This record gives sequence, structure tokens and C-alpha cells, in this order.
Amino acid sequence: MKSNSLFALLAGSAAGLTLGDLFAPDKGEETRAKIKKAAENGYDDLKEITEETAHDLHVRARYARREMNALKKTLSEQGADLKEDVKAKLLEQLSKLEKALSKEEGEAGEPVVDEQEQA
Repeated sequence: MKSNSLFALLAGSAAGLTLGDLFAPDKGEETRAKIKKAAENGYDDLKEITEETAHDLHVRARYARREMNALKKTLSEQGADLKEDVKAKLLEQLSKLEKALSKEEGEAGEPVVDEQEQA
């Protein structure tokens, strides 16, 4: 949500600057230079927002993986009172989730690292 409102603010600002420059009594060359500069600034801002969002998603995926591994360990160790078929289904679903998270992290272009393996 935060990035959406920031993006809307940037887009509105860029549109306002562009329209203001188009109707300003400057030479065409100066106007084109101003539009180019505004577009470059907008691109840089959007790139920064995208990088921050990707990093935030990566951090959240690592946290989810940690929590999932803890739950998996608890189910494996203390789940003796659960029926075996329920326990197996839960572990299977957790494994699917883990594979999906690994795939998502791999597609983001970031190395897939399991923090528990590093410890």
C-alpha cells in the first residue's frame, strides 16, 4: 500500500511537471530537456521503490521459511499424538510451501539461502 501511494504521488508530480513544462513559454529544446530530466527522475524513483519492495519481499519470505521450518520441526518432534495420516499431510503441505518459497526467491534473482544451514 505504501509503495502504491508513493508511486501515485510520483506519477502525479511527473504529469504536473510535464504539463507545466509544455505550457510554459520556453523554447522547444529547453522544454524537451526538462521533460527528459523529469522522466529520468521518475525512472530513478520507480527503480528505487522496486528494489525496496523486492528486498522487503525477500526478507518476508526468509521469515516465513524460518517459521515454517520451526513448525515442521515441532510437528516432527512433538506430533506423536496426532494421527499419522494427518501428520503426513501437514508435513507434505509444508514441503510444498517450502518448494514454492524457494522457487519465488530463485525467480527474484536473489540467492536462495537457508539461514538454518548457515548456523
